[in-house]
Amino acid sequence: MSRQDDFARLVQSAKQELQLNTSRRRFFVTAMAAGATSTFPALAQAAAQTLPNARLTIGEAGRGPSRFHPSFVKDVGLLTDLNKTNQGGAWWNFDTYITPVSQFYIRNAFPTPRPELDRRVDPRYWQLKIHGDAVEREMTITYDDLLKMPSRSIISVMQCTGNGRSLFWEQEGFLNEPQRVVGNGWGLGGVGQAEWEYVPMSYILDLVGLKKNAKAVLFWSGVDGKEPNTESDTGRPMSIQDVLERPDEIGLAFKMNGMPLPPDHGAPVRALVPGWCGGASTKWLTEIKIASHDFWVRLNTYDHTMMGPDYPPPKPAPNDEFRFVRPEQLLGIPVTWQEGRSTLALPLVLDRQPDMPANYPLGRGERPVLKAGPQMLRGYAWAPNAGVRRVDVRVNGGAWQAARIIDPQINRYTWVRFAFPFAPAPGDYVIETRTTDRNGHAQPASVPFNKGGYNFFAIPKFMVQVV
Repeated sequence: MSRQDDFARLVQSAKQELQLNTSRRRFFVTAMAAGATSTFPALAQAAAQTLPNARLTIGEAGRGPSRFHPSFVKDVGLLTDLNKTNQGGAWWNFDTYITPVSQFYIRNAFPTPRPELDRRVDPRYWQLKIHGDAVEREMTITYDDLLKMPSRSIISVMQCTGNGRSLFWEQEGFLNEPQRVVGNGWGLGGVGQAEWEYVPMSYILDLVGLKKNAKAVLFWSGVDGKEPNTESDTGRPMSIQDVLERPDEIGLAFKMNGMPLPPDHGAPVRALVPGWCGGASTKWLTEIKIASHDFWVRLNTYDHTMMGPDYPPPKPAPNDEFRFVRPEQLLGIPVTWQEGRSTLALPLVLDRQPDMPANYPLGRGERPVLKAGPQMLRGYAWAPNAGVRRVDVRVNGGAWQAARIIDPQINRYTWVRFAFPFAPAPGDYVIETRTTDRNGHAQPASVPFNKGGYNFFAIPKFMVQVV
């Protein structure tokens, strides 16, 4: 089947789902449009609007109250309130292929920079400096310059590398020294999927001219600081080899779901590195430095870094560049590619997590409740390093059963939705989900300890009560 056939079939499926969704609603059970996926902007918008949110949401049944927050620009009333600069997605309410901006998680180190307070993020004044000893021509481009450049569109998952950290506590018990995980309790809500429009790095590198001595690229915010108009310590480097392996997929994003990039998600321009942890896609981009040496910054030394006995840190070279960090702070292996994962559209039981989100819909140790009898449970699976081959589900430690994958996978960076029938009698159940990627790698039963609780990709366990 061609991509055009996929497009027509999926649009028709989405329309039919609009007529059927009322009868398919169940408490805490996701009803999703069957297969709304495409690289076409119109379908991306339709997919984001396919089914209104009608399950238990943040705070109460229904949409829940609006909640404007001094650290963010958008209404975060549909997100889980982790702390003053981080908001998680309510994954148990996810039902669309494209995640609406209102449901898309926010991972910030500091409050969102606002154009009315900081002209560096105002499109009228925004500038991007591209320089370094490994380019032939240094240059500065404006937002208008960027809009005139050739652009591409890609549908891709974006995921905070701390997504799933809660399960290091809940499933693996890493609560006490010497194996104590620290950080935000994202549950499984530090992920979303969007359509990104971007200028590919292949075009940018052609503009500036890449020298043979190029070793690393630093994407730098220059804006993401504690107060408006202050210095930033936020950015992320990657090797030039990693960029050149996919220069048409890595780029400078300026639209999200067909609209200009929202402030909370990096407006006016952010880096886009599909498949890597979200921190690699630097928000509020103002500088790209391409150099003959490596870079060490907060997000690849002691933050967004796997630290523990299984992760010996690399050793810097004498001429490496350190920004706002010291060589002794290079403590582990920087997180890059994200592994295959899966989740049901059900809330997790959180019992051991140190801090509960203030507006989580369950109390500590409380199980979500499903009604007895035949029903369809649904979820999401992704494996950006290779793409999803299959998803399996098992109940109460029984045999693994193949779930039905709803969406064709148009590229390796997209997630797929899956469904499986569930006809329980009253009682308590543990439901596990497992993604296997196209290289044959399946989610394991556990993953090694790392202090930051990054990249948890073990099989998740969902405990439910059936009445």
